[in-house]
Amino acid sequence: MTERSTDPYVGFRFRISLGHIEIGGAAECTGLESEVKVFEYPEGGLNTHLLKFPERCSLKNITIKRGLTQSYDLYDWYLDVASGSFDHDNQRPAGSGTSGLGSENDQSVDKKISISLIDSSGETLKEWVLRRAFPVKWVGPEFKATDNVVAFESIELAHEGLERLD
Repeated sequence: MTERSTDPYVGFRFRISLGHIEIGGAAECTGLESEVKVFEYPEGGLNTHLLKFPERCSLKNITIKRGLTQSYDLYDWYLDVASGSFDHDNQRPAGSGTSGLGSENDQSVDKKISISLIDSSGETLKEWVLRRAFPVKWVGPEFKATDNVVAFESIELAHEGLERLD
């Protein structure tokens, strides 16, 4: 079947890059969500409705779940942040690149944290970059002798914003 430009993209083809850490075998990525909070103001004498004004934007943390591999990259990054040893430029691990304070849009390629929707040939269709992301939670695999399932690890990332690159 031929894809038309009006067909929606499928959500099971994606790539996640955490700077120098290429997340292979990622099973799930959730939390691409942004919401504007609303301030409701009850104006005196206006009893039919409340006035509504936009406030700050709230962002959900991004959770990435992948099959456990020999790599300790995600866990080591979490430990770096938990111990206070990370680069304030965009919250990447201290050893992953140059440090220094740049503008929020001045992320080098080796530090860019991105989530990409890809097509069947691996070409990027849509891409989101997380601004100043850092891990706030790491979850290791569950071990059960009665189960025959893949061992997963997950990492939760806090961030200060999403930027679209398509």
